[in-house]
Amino acid sequence: MADSLQDATIAALRAYPPFDQMGGKSLRFLAARLQLAYYAKGAVIAAPSGGPARHLHILKQGRVRGGAAGAPPGASDVVMGAGECFPLGALVAQRATAYAYGAEEDCFCWELSAADFGRLMARSAHFRAFCTRALSTLLERSHRALSAEAAEGVAGGMLRPLRDIVVRAPVSCAPDTPVRDVLARMHDMRIGSMIIVAADGVPLGIFTTLDVLGRVALPQPDMGTPIATLMSSDVVALEEESPVVDAALAMVRHGIRHVVVTRDGRLRGVVSERDLFGLQRSSLRRIVERMKSAATVAELAEAAAEVRGLARSLLAQGVGAEQLTQMTCALNDGIAQRAIGLLAPAHALPGQWCWLALGSEGRLEQTLATDQDNALMFAAGDDAGAARARFLPFAQEVNAALAACGFPLCKGEIMARNPRWCLSLEEWRTLFDGWIRNAQPEALLNAAIFFDFRPLAGEAKLAGALRETVLRAAAGSAAFRRAMAENALRVPPPLGLLRDFTPDDAGAFPGTLDLKGAGARLFVDLARLLALAHALPATSTAARLRGAAAAGALPASEAEAALEAFHYVQMLRLRRQYLAQDIAPGAENRVDPERLNAIDRRILKESLRQAGVLQERIKMDYAL
Repeated sequence: MADSLQDATIAALRAYPPFDQMGGKSLRFLAARLQLAYYAKGAVIAAPSGGPARHLHILKQGRVRGGAAGAPPGASDVVMGAGECFPLGALVAQRATAYAYGAEEDCFCWELSAADFGRLMARSAHFRAFCTRALSTLLERSHRALSAEAAEGVAGGMLRPLRDIVVRAPVSCAPDTPVRDVLARMHDMRIGSMIIVAADGVPLGIFTTLDVLGRVALPQPDMGTPIATLMSSDVVALEEESPVVDAALAMVRHGIRHVVVTRDGRLRGVVSERDLFGLQRSSLRRIVERMKSAATVAELAEAAAEVRGLARSLLAQGVGAEQLTQMTCALNDGIAQRAIGLLAPAHALPGQWCWLALGSEGRLEQTLATDQDNALMFAAGDDAGAARARFLPFAQEVNAALAACGFPLCKGEIMARNPRWCLSLEEWRTLFDGWIRNAQPEALLNAAIFFDFRPLAGEAKLAGALRETVLRAAAGSAAFRRAMAENALRVPPPLGLLRDFTPDDAGAFPGTLDLKGAGARLFVDLARLLALAHALPATSTAARLRGAAAAGALPASEAEAALEAFHYVQMLRLRRQYLAQDIAPGAENRVDPERLNAIDRRILKESLRQAGVLQERIKMDYAL
């Protein structure tokens, strides 16, 4: 009888993570020690006042609501359904739970004692990983499922470790090797690069066939010259466990064809652009070369279309949101920079100037459904108006060219062609100073876009000078930061009291969640506030959260959980935009939670809860 009851319990548990990944012996151990408990509607199941957590609760039936103790129902609450476990963090740390968990309706819970919880953690690696990194574990499973689902017709594997694509032993030489010997060996072996290493195998530099023209053929040095004097010493190296996508991103960022692969810092091999993208439909090098050689806007538009095709391919292979958006933004930067380079010569622009990327582009977080947000800054003399008149026709042409390349014009006219956003450095300083001194609704709206600026073309030092002024002023204005905090808390996570989510039931897309406005934006706004409060120069949400943790403004674990949550929301947006078919206009950032699978629903709920945790911290920091 006991065995049949355990078999039934195991069968029921296998419907939920992490139990669906656990071995039979571990499940048998668990099932033999579970007790079934009943909680009437309104009963408190676990709370901080109860001292160190005594049980793991696995919800079998009903609904449980968890929320910060003493706080009103709202942003940080999470509603749990069948199969969900709590309080994991408290049990792992052997402390009291920070949340109060109560029965929203009559509930049945399987319960495991704290002692047996520890024993199960020791027995099952899957269970231990889930308890210590619950969100990360679920995210990994979601990415694996996406990769399997979309793998048909997609070559390569951008999440494979670099060691898998190192196809031959590395060719290297000592730094005192004569250049003639290096050239002869490269010719004989038909290789495109030579790695220069120290006696202990640590890479010191690289010499490639591209260096031959500029460093040997034209200067004509003595052929006995040591290669160390001609090599590129800023070698880009990655450990062999790094994913292939990291090498691809390094090639985009540094404009290189080769990445050195190391093991514990010592030379292991070399991967080339051909190794990475030989099987890809869209070659990264081909895209970059087409971009740089484009002589017309039409040719540039063709390269931009290839960027979007490559992004779809990488997404289907399971590349993470942060890496994918960074690579896409780096390529999109190249598109914009080439457009500016094509058009600027015809305008004889006066003095120094800087083209600024704003909003999601400024944060390196562009998705496919992203319009233009940009501005222009120039170093004018006494007559800023006259200088502006020279810059506006140029800005108009660049905005039109970017639209032709697939970046729609901003409906709110936040573009360099708008005279309001084509200003001298001093005018920009005055504008930001006014926003910070008078935190009106329009100023806060502008802050959400303009405070994320970064230089894209022209004189980057102008942007640096403006940033120093802005960070100093924002850090010195408590009233402005408080107004920004209030603004960041206006939109709570769409988590429901009676159901998992509270989708929009009105408007053009009833029953859907806005993953941008009610998802990603929550993290973006809070990270921006933290950056301004602590004078952090970073513009991306990820860099701001990491910087806030380094500055002591956030616990490292909380920052990491927020990062994982933010990137998951971004991934859902990317999947919707890149892989979904027949998206209605305006629905690019919307998802019906009822159509998500069980794993994705659970991760989305936990991700939105992490936004609520951040909001609660901001409430405490600003006494709101």
